Amino acid sequence: MILIQVLPKGADREIRAFFFEMPESRITHETDSTRLVKSVALTLVLIILAFLALNAWIMSPTRWQWQLQLATTEFGHWLALLTLIMVYPAAQSSRWMALVCLLLAFVFFIPAIQASRIAAAQGLRFSWLRLWKPAHTEKYSVQQERRTYWQEGDESLDLVIYRPAGADKSLPCLLIAHTGGWDSGDPGEFATANTELASHGYVLCSYGYRLAPKHPWSAQADDTRRACVWIREHASELGIDQDRIVFMGRSAGAQIAAACAYGMPELGARACIDVYGTPNMYLAREWSVPDDLLKSLTLVRQYMGGDPQEVPEAYRTASATEFLEQRSLPTLILHGTQDSLVGIGHSRRFNERLAQREDHFFLELPWGTHGMDFFPSTPGGQLSMAAIVRFLERFAHDSP
Repeated sequence: MILIQVLPKGADREIRAFFFEMPESRITHETDSTRLVKSVALTLVLIILAFLALNAWIMSPTRWQWQLQLATTEFGHWLALLTLIMVYPAAQSSRWMALVCLLLAFVFFIPAIQASRIAAAQGLRFSWLRLWKPAHTEKYSVQQERRTYWQEGDESLDLVIYRPAGADKSLPCLLIAHTGGWDSGDPGEFATANTELASHGYVLCSYGYRLAPKHPWSAQADDTRRACVWIREHASELGIDQDRIVFMGRSAGAQIAAACAYGMPELGARACIDVYGTPNMYLAREWSVPDDLLKSLTLVRQYMGGDPQEVPEAYRTASATEFLEQRSLPTLILHGTQDSLVGIGHSRRFNERLAQREDHFFLELPWGTHGMDFFPSTPGGQLSMAAIVRFLERFAHDSP
């Protein structure tokens, strides 16, 4: 007030007007700027969401695109929710932007919609509520432990065991070979999915095996035999019914599980579960290229120890399809149409070879990519879990 008193008459009104009475032009200018910032921000978010939607439905040439594809397809319902929330602010800028939001929301919902329809058609369990509420258990709580089942010199192999707590009888066992392209991976993977599967009343034993290129096939078959022997020796301790051991694998592990289940009848596999695997290594070699996402030509050749003409016996014994005439085994095949790492053609060919049998089931998920069953609450996770549980209820409980 002292300052105002020494100013010329009328100056105080000008100061108050400057600080407290914002001119209309200034208000309009700031409003336009705010609208511009909001419009630009919305546009950028929609561009990102549009990229995710597009990437979800193309074959992914790089690892990070595959990972984005997996996240987008399996968690698209959350992205759809985000996009629907954006409809109102988008409509304030442009009706076209609001329309784009609605279109993207529909695209992100496609996996859940398809999962619901497939579940209804195939009689599988699917819950829309489960999409938003991931935590889940079934009949039993599950105990997990890691134990060494083989050691020689400086090499050792582990089993990760998922055991239902409080079971009052011997349970069927899933012997699971891990993923990793035959040259990497760990039996502790897929812990959440394996825990939930065990809670249905199964003992899961996820086992490690020696890795290529140091150990080409058939070292992995020998390790599977060792794991089977160890499990049978500890069956009473682990609560396992020795007559109900089902071989299962994902990706590289699916090839090992199928080859051993079909090609090594002395192991006594009750059934086989092949999740996006390569049951025919001749085709795996034929379809391999040096510059794809997995560098599959290198992976196959180092794993098999060469080409078919160089190691014919290795390719024969590593291919479950070579033993279909000699052995009939209940088989479940799971694969996603959008799989960029292991093409759907492998499972389709396998399914064609088994088509005349009543003890097999093939579930192809149109949106699914590699790892579609990693998250048990997502569309791919729910249907994969439902298909596996139904298959086990039919073939791991009834008389062979």
